[in-house]
Amino acid sequence: MLPLLILMLLGSVYSENCSYVFDGTAYERSAILTIKGLPTNLEFNPINKDLHFTLIDLESLQNDNVQTKMEQYILRENMPIKIDNVNGQAAAVDVKNQRVYIATDDGLHYLNASDKAQFISLKDEDIVQLFKPHHKDELYAVLFPENEVYIIDVKRNEKRKVENVPCAFILAVDDKDNVYYECDSKYVKVMLKGFQEPIEFVGIQKNSARAVTIDFYNRVVLASNDGLYLLRPDNVIPIKVMDLDYVPSGISFDEDDFFVATNGIIYKYSSSDCA
Repeated sequence: MLPLLILMLLGSVYSENCSYVFDGTAYERSAILTIKGLPTNLEFNPINKDLHFTLIDLESLQNDNVQTKMEQYILRENMPIKIDNVNGQAAAVDVKNQRVYIATDDGLHYLNASDKAQFISLKDEDIVQLFKPHHKDELYAVLFPENEVYIIDVKRNEKRKVENVPCAFILAVDDKDNVYYECDSKYVKVMLKGFQEPIEFVGIQKNSARAVTIDFYNRVVLASNDGLYLLRPDNVIPIKVMDLDYVPSGISFDEDDFFVATNGIIYKYSSSDCA
């Protein structure tokens, strides 16, 4: 345990100069966490500055004979806190209602004041992804094993399927209710609200999309094997805004700063000292 803790502390202080460019702005990069495993499903909470993430055990991920081991964590002041009373698989922050939802293999939970997960609804449902749009109260959830997408009304304890989205392994919803996802086709698509057929983005290599989110300016940002892209609902050609020298596994934004995860590391990119 001690060597792992030392690695974590070393990761929290290591930074690099302003040589990284995102959307035309210079950023510095710091490794805020070094940990064994694959951190993914990053979700930043602007209320208390916590960074939520799921840690995947790579040995179990690569073994088809066992269930993939996943654990839910909070990164608080650069120290990881494990949510140890559930098998957490994703988190979503509801800023308006000041609540953090936790997706588990046994339904939907929320995080209480003691950093424990408390059950809300969807008992026995295996939820593998969550997304909370900024502009409305509903939650979007991806349910295993078919990876179908549902909208959850937490107050009524009801769910309804999102039509014309067959499945999703990554998911984001913009402020116009357009659904961005990647499914079995291994290409990134958008299902425009009110339409029946999804639109496929071009120029992104097949099976290279790793994470998608909404930034502080309500732009859709895709993390792919070779970098970060802006996705727009009115243009099938993504705008590349950053090159990456590693394969990302998660992305989340804190206003102009952002976090990107990869195998064993969570990086923070900050432009505040690069002016």
